[in-house]
Amino acid sequence: MIDPMAGVDPTGPGSEIDAGGSSDGTQEVFDVVAYKSNFRKMDKIRSFMGIVAGCVAGVLGLNGLAGLACFIILHVAVNLSILAFKMNFKLHSYTKESLVAFLMADLQKCAMSFTLFWTLFFGLVYLF
Repeated sequence: MIDPMAGVDPTGPGSEIDAGGSSDGTQEVFDVVAYKSNFRKMDKIRSFMGIVAGCVAGVLGLNGLAGLACFIILHVAVNLSILAFKMNFKLHSYTKESLVAFLMADLQKCAMSFTLFWTLFFGLVYLF
């Protein structure tokens, strides 16, 4: 299946298609270029989410576990939004990940951006 979310031309240069056979005799087609394009788009969305969530938690004055809970809830909500609005709940048409792996993807990287902006905005609003 050529991925409509990626917006790439299947006949264009560099479109490597990995066809792997499955146990029931059918072939599964996996477009590497579309997968990379989708991954870059999701990475941008998740990174921006970490920054915005940090700003929200800092402005609201959340401390400790409340800030951590804010981050986890917003991270899962954004991933569910991607799954619902961009993928139409057809996760396996776009990736080979499980649902849990998809929901928790980039958690550590986004947590670093979240922490940076959380402390920055908390300091700007409540300390100065």
